[in-house]
Amino acid sequence: MSFKEFYRRKKSEGLVHPTVIFVLLNLIVFSILGGFAAHASSGAAVYEQAYSKQIALMIDNAQPGMQIIFNFEKPIAIAEENNLKKERIIEIDNEKKEVVVRMSGKGGYISRFFSDYDVKYYFSKNNLVIFIGQ
Repeated sequence: MSFKEFYRRKKSEGLVHPTVIFVLLNLIVFSILGGFAAHASSGAAVYEQAYSKQIALMIDNAQPGMQIIFNFEKPIAIAEENNLKKERIIEIDNEKKEVVVRMSGKGGYISRFFSDYDVKYYFSKNNLVIFIGQ
């Protein structure tokens, strides 16, 4: 008896394929949900949003020549837990007028600012120093 004949004689052949597909789709959906829950439970998503909005608002309310200092101990600690280097936590793009804060390996939170100032930033120990230029 060949494999094809054996396969055709099976009574449950119509039930196996849908069940396997159903199980695989469930595994995919639950793994995606688990990944989201892990990201949200680390607190990174909440802190990314809060710091990004705070920095963008400070840039918008600043005057040329101002220097703004943020205590970044908590974001640095979260980023180090997620194996992210300190230099990659924040990115301020003057052309797009965006502040991107990321504390996990993926994505990050983007906030936009409206001022036309030249914004420069650097880290001094655990502080983020932002300089507002002309």
